[in-house]
Amino acid sequence: MTNKQFSEDVRALYLHIPFCSTICHYCDFYKMRAKPEVKVKYIDYLIKEMARWAPLHPLITTVYIGGGTPSALPLPLLQKLLSALHDYWDLSHVLEFTIEANPGDITADFLTLISKYHINRLSLGIQSFNENKLKLLGRQHTREEAILALKLCHQYQLENVNVDIIFGVPTESFSILKSDLQQAISHHAKHISLYALILEEKTVLAHWQAKGLFSEMSDDKQSKLYEKAQHYLSSQSYKQYEISNFCLDGYQSRHNLVYWNNEPYLALGASASYYLAQTRYTNPHHLERYFHGVDLLKMPFDEQIRLSKTEQMREHLMLGLRKITGINLKSFKERYHCDVLSMFPVINELISKKMLILKDNHLFIPQDKLFLSNEVLVRFF
Repeated sequence: MTNKQFSEDVRALYLHIPFCSTICHYCDFYKMRAKPEVKVKYIDYLIKEMARWAPLHPLITTVYIGGGTPSALPLPLLQKLLSALHDYWDLSHVLEFTIEANPGDITADFLTLISKYHINRLSLGIQSFNENKLKLLGRQHTREEAILALKLCHQYQLENVNVDIIFGVPTESFSILKSDLQQAISHHAKHISLYALILEEKTVLAHWQAKGLFSEMSDDKQSKLYEKAQHYLSSQSYKQYEISNFCLDGYQSRHNLVYWNNEPYLALGASASYYLAQTRYTNPHHLERYFHGVDLLKMPFDEQIRLSKTEQMREHLMLGLRKITGINLKSFKERYHCDVLSMFPVINELISKKMLILKDNHLFIPQDKLFLSNEVLVRFF
């Protein structure tokens, strides 16, 4: 790859930290438990990768440090990463700087450190305030630790906090889900991400199900919980702007909107995936292959896919239809120089079945069909 190939205007930067203190029962993301020396080596190589990319994309407006669990890094190592980030990029242009964290990692020292480096948004993987749900999901924090984390954020004037909530565990009632949402709201979360529990392969929950120890909630029951949560959050002034995301006015995730608008972005670290020059890249998952690629200045990508124009349009639709506002057809035509209805005749069929709505030059999934969005999106393949 030449520098010219990577010189496209990019404003969003993602850094991947693949380490977790424990592996949750539902999670299939790339993550690991690692010895301290492995974490040190990884951060050193991530900084080397940053040094390569920073001159090519100097004007970053959103930064997102995710994982894994970034807060699982020892504070001196996190400080080393944040200091290097500020050395390589002028972050005065950054509008939103997010870091993911577990509730049990939120301390006064942690909040002081991230404030020093101008991190202005925290995404907390709380998942639930219910002790039984937390145990089933394999989360290590307690209800009280989750509440304390939110109180500390408020005390340290970190106002832009997202809370992740999982719903749809077996026998979960709406009263349990509503209680989770109420706790997040009462402790000043400005943004709530609401995810249905999905059984992924090679997870503890999938293993339990295979042994008859766990039974999934039906899609119909999950759908009813989701619909009730939509109405409740709306009644509390949390506006839904994406299938899984709700926020108070002014607190949409700018970084995630880059993904949903199908704009280019840069992602660094092992297993990180990014989109540049109509091509999707995925860095090596295996740490030694990643280290080798950084040393060679030539990454042996796990995936490198150049998208055709049709594939670009299809991805634009699939990502954009996740947003409540959907696709702006005028903007789509200006970007791809073709009419979306002519290019994808299935849209008219979906409109006739009320799975899509075309209104005011916008194409979107109706509110009552959002939980079934995958049934719409797969029709574009």
